[in-house]
Amino acid sequence: MMRWWAAVAIGAMFALPAAAETLRVEGVFAAQAREASLLPTIGVGPFAGPDGAELADAIERRLAKLGTDGLPHVRLIPPALRPDGMLTGRTGVQVASSDYREGRERCAEKKDGKCVRKERYSVACVRRTIALRADVEVRRRTGALPYSATKTRDDRADWCEDGGVATSAEGVVSGMIESVAAEVQHDLAPHAEDYAIRVIETRDGLPPDAAARFKQAVRLTKHDPAAACAAFADVDRMAPDHGATTFNLALCAEAAGRYREAADRYARARLFAPAAGGEISKGLARVAALAAGAQDVASMRRRPPLTGSGF
Repeated sequence: MMRWWAAVAIGAMFALPAAAETLRVEGVFAAQAREASLLPTIGVGPFAGPDGAELADAIERRLAKLGTDGLPHVRLIPPALRPDGMLTGRTGVQVASSDYREGRERCAEKKDGKCVRKERYSVACVRRTIALRADVEVRRRTGALPYSATKTRDDRADWCEDGGVATSAEGVVSGMIESVAAEVQHDLAPHAEDYAIRVIETRDGLPPDAAARFKQAVRLTKHDPAAACAAFADVDRMAPDHGATTFNLALCAEAAGRYREAADRYARARLFAPAAGGEISKGLARVAALAAGAQDVASMRRRPPLTGSGF
């Protein structure tokens, strides 16, 4: 599941053409629950409540598949082998239905093929709401709690006697459970993402020669990102502290995996491109998570392999 700040940047604060250019970025984001993700082993214990067993099974299936992307991760083992952390939880599901009526209108009299009088009537309808709450936690053998979260999902469906389909409540709840399990997986394991971020294309404030080079840099993003970033660096030397250029160089550093430089440039862009504050905040959040992900992956790769019975 892609994070909100890793999506393609839209609605930038600068005036952008309809076909704005982007730079693609690949990186590994840290788990939301970093402390729990760095545990060597984890087990899935009992989940209380209605559909608790189904949620435990969905989470266990996802944790068992970790590593298929080549990234190190916490190792799932049976509870009997005394894992470093035990994942347990509780679920609650509420399903409520209420009857109501909706107004309709139909032709009551026609003349020469045209409706000359209409009448109103009502039809019986049903509104169903489903709310799922899941409280999950990872507890270490010492009793410490490196991960605790509450996940909620809501669904509303309406249908009437003259239209609409009464969907299965069980099917809706199952979909919610799979969604929660996917979110828990992202909480407990680093993951790779490939995304695109829009460059800022405004040349306002640049002298003519720098503006021409900036325009060339934007065009280069379509087919040669490295050359585009080199061109943005040229613009920065020709006209330092230009807001759009500073932002785009921060994005170049992010794409190249130079996260400290990217953070510095995003922070500097806030001074010279204050109107792009929302996109800058997203950039700072991304590079912080990417830097943490790189650090966590390196730390897990340095760990000795698990050995012994059951591994």
